[in-house]
Order: sequence, then structure tokens, then C-alpha cells
Amino acid sequence: MDFALTEDQTGLKAAARTYLEDTYGLDRIAALADDGEQDLAAWPELVRQGWLDADLGLAEFVLLAEEGGRALHPVPWFATAGLALPVYRAAGVEPPGPATLADGSDTCRAARRDDGWRLDGAVQAVLHADVATEILVAARTPAGVALFGVAPAAASLSARDGVDPLRATSDIALAGAEGRLLIGPTAAASLLTAIRGRATTLLAGEAIGVADRALAIAVEHAKARTQFDRPIGSFQAVSQQLADGYAEVELARSLAYRAAGAATAEAVACAAHAASRAAITVCETAIQVCGGMGVTWEFPLHRWFRRALWLEAELASGPLEAIAHSLFGEHS
Repeated sequence: MDFALTEDQTGLKAAARTYLEDTYGLDRIAALADDGEQDLAAWPELVRQGWLDADLGLAEFVLLAEEGGRALHPVPWFATAGLALPVYRAAGVEPPGPATLADGSDTCRAARRDDGWRLDGAVQAVLHADVATEILVAARTPAGVALFGVAPAAASLSARDGVDPLRATSDIALAGAEGRLLIGPTAAASLLTAIRGRATTLLAGEAIGVADRALAIAVEHAKARTQFDRPIGSFQAVSQQLADGYAEVELARSLAYRAAGAATAEAVACAAHAASRAAITVCETAIQVCGGMGVTWEFPLHRWFRRALWLEAELASGPLEAIAHSLFGEHS
């Protein structure tokens, strides 16, 4: 399989990086993160630029996720494109704006009433529920799991503390909340399975962007910082760490692009494991290379490390078990 990017994909990636670098400098990211805010005013521009276009495949979404991780893109794009968009596409409707998915397959119930569907139950740690224009809820009906659109005003939201202020989550509680049926029981279960694989692949791409940016920050520091009248990057102890980090990033990138091209369970699991590991280890290496400055609040590295920790938690469940199963089958 050829993992090289096409001309269109290369152009998409370059355009995304240019837009993000021009729009989100370090100071702006710091201000939004310190306030725990999302740049919702940028949403119409993302739509105009085609970040949700129907002709984008999984590979293109992974490239956008990678650039988003590199910039710590402060909009709820992943929650919308990775979680909610497949539901809207399957239902044949356009997203009303930023949206998210709450998987209440085991904790929420939906009942048909004269005036429509009503949902009861709770879902924990729903990403960007606080800024979503609609929350898509997977709830169990008498015929099986179905997917419903719920207005945020119809749900009770409780914010949760998290390691990354740009990735806010909330617990939601539903008590007779009105829901519009989007996907019925015949298709919802298989769609949810596909969404989980898609979301994992996009997060792997994002983790690569996080690692790549942390590595770039460390390399720039190693070029500029001098000891004994030499850049510290010229010392083997530093250059070898950065070279190892580069190798980790490129390995993870290859596996993520492979998963985007052939999203088998094994490919997705390998990408998730390699990318989450690269994000953590490269951020740790970058902090070490930058020394005491690397752990200060004013220096930006901790923001990428926070995202790496968030990604590690999101990607921790399952990849090693899936890899073991692909190797050993039922004996794993």
C-alpha cells in the first residue's frame, strides 16, 4: 500500500497549517486555555474552508486532526467531525453547528410518547457538551439502541475537572428530554462501532501533531540555547534524544496513515498505541531538553503535554488487547 500523500492531500495539509499558524499564536492559545474557552467565532470559517465537507475521506480528516493537534486547535472540531458528523451523514441532515456524541447505550432510555421521543438517563464525560449546538445521544429503545438529537437546554450539564482546559467534558443528565430520532435501532449499533474506530484514528492523528509540535519546540531551543559556547543540540546526549523522538513521530505517523487508508481493527489499534506513546514520550523529552524553563507556566510546552495526557487517557482502552488478539486470536 502506498502511504504517500496525494497532491490534493498535501495541499489540504499545508492550507490547514497556514490557517492555524496565522490564527492561533502561542499567546492566543494561552489566553483561551487559561480561560477554558473555545473559539466558537471561528466555526463559520472552518465550515467555509471545508473542514466538514462530505467529499473528505478518513485520510483527509486524519490530516486535519494532525494539524489541529499541532496547533492545539481551540474549537470543538474533533467532537463534531469525529463523533457527531457520521450520524448526521447517515441521517441525511446537515449539522446545525458544533455537536458532540453522548454514548448512553447502557445508561439512557428512550420512550415513544404522543408528542415524540423522550429520553431519561445520564452520560459521563461528554466532550464539549457545554458548547455544542446539539448533543447526539445513543439511548436504548424497546427495539434496540437508537441515536437522537437533544438540545443542550433540555439536558442538565455538570462540568468536570480535566487535565486539558481546551478539552472540557461534562456529565449530562436527561429527565424526559425531548429527542429527535436520527438513526433507528436497525443501524445505530453498527454506526456506533464505526464511529469508535473513526474517532480513535482521528485522535491518533492528533497525537502525532502534538508530538511533532513538541519536538519542533525542543529542536528550536536546542539550536538557540548554548553551553560552553556551543548550541546544546550539538551534544550527543541532547541530539540523540531528539533523534529518537523524531523516529517515534515518524513511526506513529506511518501507522496512523495506514489506519486511515485501511481501518482494520489491528491497524487502528497499532496507530492508537504508537501515537499516544509518541505524544507522551516526545513531550517528556522536549521538557527535559528545555530544562528548567520547560516546566514553567510561561513556557508553552506544558499545554501540549496536557493534551498528550488527555489523548493517552482517551486512547488507553483497548489497543494492546486488540493487537494481542490479532497476533494470538482467541488465546490472547
